[in-house]
Amino acid sequence: MSMVAGKGKAAWAAAGCVAAALVLPLVCGESRYYMNVLNLAGIFTILTYSLNLIHGYLGLISIGQAGFFALGAYISTGLNMGLHLGYIPSLVAGGMAAAAAGVLIGFPAARVGGHYFVLVSLGFGEIVRLIILNWKQVTHGTNGINGIPSPTIGPWVFASRFSFYYLILCFVVLAVLATRSLRRSKYGRSMLALKSAELAACVMGVNPLTNKVINLAMAGFLAGTAGGLYASYIGSISPEVFSVDLSVDVLTMTVVGGSGTLAGPIIGAVFLVLLKEWLRFLREFYMILYGAGIVLVMIFMPYGIVGLARRALNRGGIPSFKSQI
Repeated sequence: MSMVAGKGKAAWAAAGCVAAALVLPLVCGESRYYMNVLNLAGIFTILTYSLNLIHGYLGLISIGQAGFFALGAYISTGLNMGLHLGYIPSLVAGGMAAAAAGVLIGFPAARVGGHYFVLVSLGFGEIVRLIILNWKQVTHGTNGINGIPSPTIGPWVFASRFSFYYLILCFVVLAVLATRSLRRSKYGRSMLALKSAELAACVMGVNPLTNKVINLAMAGFLAGTAGGLYASYIGSISPEVFSVDLSVDVLTMTVVGGSGTLAGPIIGAVFLVLLKEWLRFLREFYMILYGAGIVLVMIFMPYGIVGLARRALNRGGIPSFKSQI
């Protein structure tokens, strides 16, 4: 009975979050600044979900998410602007290209782990960035690609920040549902088994190659989709955006929010995007306090903000609800 009640509370909480997200732009009114912050937080939420699959379900640390992000941004932009494929088909194609790259990364990931996989992911991200930087006939090098058109889906044109917010929100919801489905699938359970004890999982019949390839393909698709959304939202892309700093930021969002949880990527992405904006008035002290704040969060909340919430809910006697987040 308590489990059913907990699931009911989780469903009501999820519905409340969706309703709040739907009305949030109305609260912000016509403020372009606040809408810009919300849209960037949404895009980074999708990107954080991609790393959450790798870190939260396989226990691998990746600092190559910027590579997937860049592939999605450049390929979807090229197909949309060059071949006039249409926005959604171009976005999906960019995500599929990033998923294919994830499959390629998945093969060495099945044989290495720990700091070796960190180096593999770092190398992948830097290779993608260098290709973008030097393949000037296609990517325009350091000049980047400018004048990227606003998304058009049928009769709808997402030209304003207000309308773009709802487009991003749709993809955030899809990322949440995909992660939730993975958690409940046999592959999700197999991935968690590999994370906890890979040797024992292999003895029980779990195939590490299959599971890691599926995981990294899904992660690549989410990151590539986020890259396509970012390119069309900003209206221009250039190689310096897709540096290792971006991958480190996404890793920080994943860990601060709560790795391996359903709500962690949303909380971590929104928290850090807002934190950066709040600290900008400090100018030269901005990065010092930003870094110090993250260190303090990691010390006092080692399992992220969601981990802290889970402990609070556990003390409140609602363990079935805390398992839903």
